[in-house]
Amino acid sequence: MKESDYHIDIPTKVVEYLNLKPNEPMNLIVEKDGISLEKADTAQSMSWDFSSLWSIVPTILTSIIFFIYFSLEKRSSIKLTGNHSIATATIVLGLISGTILFTIFLIKARKSSVNLTYRNIYWRNFPTIIISFAAILLIFLLGIFWVFVRVFMGVTFGIYTSTMIFLIFDLIINTFMINIADNITPTVLVDLLAVTIIGGLIISMLANSNRHWWRHNISFLGTAKATDSWQFNLTFIFAALLMVALVDYLFVSIKPLHRPKVPTFILRVLLTLMALDALGVGLIANNRKIPWMHVWHDRFAWAMAFDIIILIFSIKWLWPGISRRFLRASNLMGIMIIIASVLFKNIHYFSLTAYEIFASALAFSWIMMLFQYILKEINQGTHQFIVKVKINKPIK
Repeated sequence: MKESDYHIDIPTKVVEYLNLKPNEPMNLIVEKDGISLEKADTAQSMSWDFSSLWSIVPTILTSIIFFIYFSLEKRSSIKLTGNHSIATATIVLGLISGTILFTIFLIKARKSSVNLTYRNIYWRNFPTIIISFAAILLIFLLGIFWVFVRVFMGVTFGIYTSTMIFLIFDLIINTFMINIADNITPTVLVDLLAVTIIGGLIISMLANSNRHWWRHNISFLGTAKATDSWQFNLTFIFAALLMVALVDYLFVSIKPLHRPKVPTFILRVLLTLMALDALGVGLIANNRKIPWMHVWHDRFAWAMAFDIIILIFSIKWLWPGISRRFLRASNLMGIMIIIASVLFKNIHYFSLTAYEIFASALAFSWIMMLFQYILKEINQGTHQFIVKVKINKPIK
């Protein structure tokens, strides 16, 4: 059968969004459950070369800086981790180059893209998004080299080998940050939020396994008694910054859905307050030797928990028309948190650590579930369209 026997009607709204011209060729991609159409980008190879050049040139420059610095230090061997090491240089120079490239390509994508995702990024979102991704890159690098400290303890290399290792690390960082900036979506932000929280907490728990942190509580991981308490505190700080950016991003994207203004505004305020409470938990460590720090740490922690309880049991009114399946799951999670609270506070069945882990896991799962639900609503309302496939000739 000829190619011209089938035609697809594309909604006018999509044509306007993509600036399609009559008879403009498009790429049809066959996927698992259907097909997708993309604008045929004749400059795709040039764009790829441009992106590659932008990742390679800064990498070479930072590698030259690395080589000159350690040559002037007159070091015959350079440690993989520790002070004045490959790890230190990668974290400092990689963070700077990666963040700069992320910023450049995010601005470039915002100005030139016809993608609705980038149109929903306001300039006021840029500082928060850039800081969030820089923070995630930092905690990722710190986590990776924390593992290297324990796996490659005491390893050293010559200056030429060290420069090559640094070049590879920095090239990976720069390429990763450029690709993220080119392909950032709300889904990416949600996934990174989950990875940041789960990854940061797991690293903190592993680092303190020999200190039996579970005999105290989760907040112990952020105190001076813990090993590398910065990991726990930075996890909350970075997750809070990312959540602020995500909430702003999502609720800008919600506008075309014409949701009820007052409930939507209250939902946005509650989610933002929860993020700010998490920021307070990270900024103020649970230090019992300094009374005001202990008091305010607990206040922010309980405020965050109280905020989540309000969200869970009021989501029916905050998001009118929410599915019954989501409501059933939401009510079940809320009831389980209340039961866990009773078992901890009244019956004393749960220890503080067990209660915090159980309640936190439920609350975190619910927040991720809510973000995914909102994303689905946004996609259905602004990114998904009904099209018809027309057959010019009958199938024989």
